[in-house]
Amino acid sequence: MKRIACTLITSLFLLLATASSVFACAYYLYQPKTPKALQK
Repeated sequence: MKRIACTLITSLFLLLATASSVFACAYYLYQPKTPKALQK
């Protein structure tokens, strides 16, 4: 039971890290194309 929980937490953390890195990369690539007027 403990091993399953540990594996679930690890996979969830890995998924979260992957999603956040992809979002950060997409945000970084999108940033230069945005006009200065739209940037806050």
